[in-house]
Amino acid sequence: MSAKKIQNKPTVLVVDDEYQQRELLAGFLMKKGYTAIPVGSVTEAEEIFTERGFDAAILDLRLPDGNGIELLKKLRAIDPDLGAIMLTAYGDISTAAEGIRSGAFDFMEKPVDLMYLEKILAAIIDKRNILIENRILKETIETAIPSDIVAETNEMKEILSVVARVAHTDAPVIITGESGTGKELISRLIHKASDRKDKPFVAINCAAIPETLIESELFGYEPGAFTGAKKRQIGKLELASGGTVFLDEIGDLPLLLQAKILRFLEDGQFYRLGGTNPVRPDVRIISATNREIDIMVKNGEFRDDLFYRLNLISINIPPIRQRSRDLLHLAKKFLADFSRKHGKNITDFTTEARDKILRYGWRGNVRELKNVIERAIILSRKELIGPEFIPTEEGESTSSKGELDLRPLEDVEREHIIRILDYCDGNQSEAARILGLHRNTLRNKIKEYGLQ
Repeated sequence: MSAKKIQNKPTVLVVDDEYQQRELLAGFLMKKGYTAIPVGSVTEAEEIFTERGFDAAILDLRLPDGNGIELLKKLRAIDPDLGAIMLTAYGDISTAAEGIRSGAFDFMEKPVDLMYLEKILAAIIDKRNILIENRILKETIETAIPSDIVAETNEMKEILSVVARVAHTDAPVIITGESGTGKELISRLIHKASDRKDKPFVAINCAAIPETLIESELFGYEPGAFTGAKKRQIGKLELASGGTVFLDEIGDLPLLLQAKILRFLEDGQFYRLGGTNPVRPDVRIISATNREIDIMVKNGEFRDDLFYRLNLISINIPPIRQRSRDLLHLAKKFLADFSRKHGKNITDFTTEARDKILRYGWRGNVRELKNVIERAIILSRKELIGPEFIPTEEGESTSSKGELDLRPLEDVEREHIIRILDYCDGNQSEAARILGLHRNTLRNKIKEYGLQ
């Protein structure tokens, strides 16, 4: 239930059977900028809460027709985000602890310390606002997220959280990470989740355009600006007006052009080559690089002032080899996609192939994984992809004594069970099937290895 606000003031329900106590608390809160409604019973509290909803509640533990703990459970069943403070008389501390377990934010002994009450209420309202904001952002991001982005690991979930928080701003974002980690995918996601989503997204690969042409590509030119310039050419920055410009491999920009980009960011305008009239496009800048740009700044290879302008929000995408759970989910997703594309009925990887996928370094990251799996789908004649289709690290040999795994069997088994459970999202029945074990046997091993 959404809370109905009066003049955008946070609303607080005060429930206490002592008239003077609830009027005192309500009056104090009104002076502090809250809308406070005092009532004296469980029945009154349920009625008014159902009618209008509140941002927070102050509940006396003992009420004439019930108790604050049971009332809190009923109110939170209506609004799970409700934050509450439980009021207790001396000697009720153990009962108040039960209130905390039932969802109360805090409890206070009577007589109430009003200054502390104000502090706790502010924390409750802040928490509630964050919960509501995160829910809205999550809904926004889930409608925009492309299928190529898998976020099973905490690192990727945090990246999507940052994307959701910055998407509706115009803050410049710089995305770092190795080649093939999905920097452009993340930049497109930011654009798609933003208020600019219906305007152009223009990607410019700064490393792919010759140095002599990149300035005219970005800013455009007028007739006669240089030999061969016979008509006006609109640049990418101008074409993207209203939308987003993605400067990929920003670390490869020549220093002279870095200065011109900086001037544009500071002034909001530029001149086409050979032009005298300023151009003022409304664009958001997202940049990316696979280079260690902070080191480039220290070495004088990249302007520090430009770096600081671009680096308001920084997102680093870890390589796929450091995200084993994402790696396996992506592998299975590509398997299904390419099986469908090539008309094959290939359903999974063998256990050996999965282990090899996890061991391989994937220096080309998602791009390399995608290519390897499509090749395997095309060449395989079986229902399962075997290890022969997965690359082997240079120098690795299964017959080499130096590559033998000399750990105790139980250590190897424990690690393998963890990987398979991770791959199956904790589904023990599916994991048991893959491992060739009875489900009860797997459960015993989970217990034995302390994997609960």
